[in-house]
Amino acid sequence: MKTLRRILVFFLCIVLVVLSTGFLFPGKVHVERSLLISVPAESLFEQVNILKNWINWSPWLLKDTAVTLYYIGPAKGAGASITWNSENPDIGKGNALIISSSPSDSLFVILNFGKNGKTSSTFRFKKSTEGTLVTWCLDSDVGLNPVSRWLGLFADRMVGHDLESGLLNLEGFLKANKIVNGFEIIDIDLPARVLLTVRDTASNATIEKKLASMYEMIFRYLKKEGLSPTSAPLTIYHNYTPDSYDIETCIPILSAIVTPDGINCVETQPQNAIMVRYFGTRTLISNAYSAMQIYLNNSIIVASGPTWEEYITNPNLEADSNARQTNIYFPVAK
Repeated sequence: MKTLRRILVFFLCIVLVVLSTGFLFPGKVHVERSLLISVPAESLFEQVNILKNWINWSPWLLKDTAVTLYYIGPAKGAGASITWNSENPDIGKGNALIISSSPSDSLFVILNFGKNGKTSSTFRFKKSTEGTLVTWCLDSDVGLNPVSRWLGLFADRMVGHDLESGLLNLEGFLKANKIVNGFEIIDIDLPARVLLTVRDTASNATIEKKLASMYEMIFRYLKKEGLSPTSAPLTIYHNYTPDSYDIETCIPILSAIVTPDGINCVETQPQNAIMVRYFGTRTLISNAYSAMQIYLNNSIIVASGPTWEEYITNPNLEADSNARQTNIYFPVAK
């Protein structure tokens, strides 16, 4: 009995020593990793600043392809927020909120891992002649809990690998995909489609009203015939100058039909294209077009037809114009 008591006292003393020693350790934890990536700082920054891009490189989100994601606030920059929910215990539930954003320089984010606590995350982008030095830091306050302070001693070993993986994922994704001025150029093979279309010309002063009336004509006919679109509406720009547009509004449908005067039914052939996803207002969409043109100028492929836009987001359902998505397509010959 005395032996058992001595063993219990011995272990109690060890526990007390461990706990008391824990108070001597730092109450704050800092983990940092850096990687020199041969990609422009602007492109790297946009991958982090736009939360919808996190699924491309995040070491946590990539662990579960079925993770559920919700986006709140602006599409990018300060105030943008993402919430995730996963059955994978390594991911669980959490959210990230961008607190401050300095384009192509730095980003400050609060990460909330639910029961695992909150941590602040800082990204820094330093330009060099060889590319961009990306530094990712995590800082946590473990408080007065001696056990948490003990665990904090191993944070670099436990979390550092995730930061390394995230930076390598970021590098691999951007190098595998074509990025120009922060826009990802995507190769896409388009299937054959059936389109209901209306074609007309417009000026800068009339184009918005013309597009609205042209789409209204098609949708009114769809409703009359009891038909439904099979995907998002399109606008083909057959020709345009600073003062005039030759435009064709299109609604994809399931199969070819006979149409009344003023509405055409067109069957397209499969084709290759490059595509850019643009988020934001119409006033800045020219930046996306410029990125695609720069890519074409520096590649061996050439445009093989008119460009067109696909309107993924219904502006009547998305009040935040910065969150509205437009896909821009350039058909190409390879």
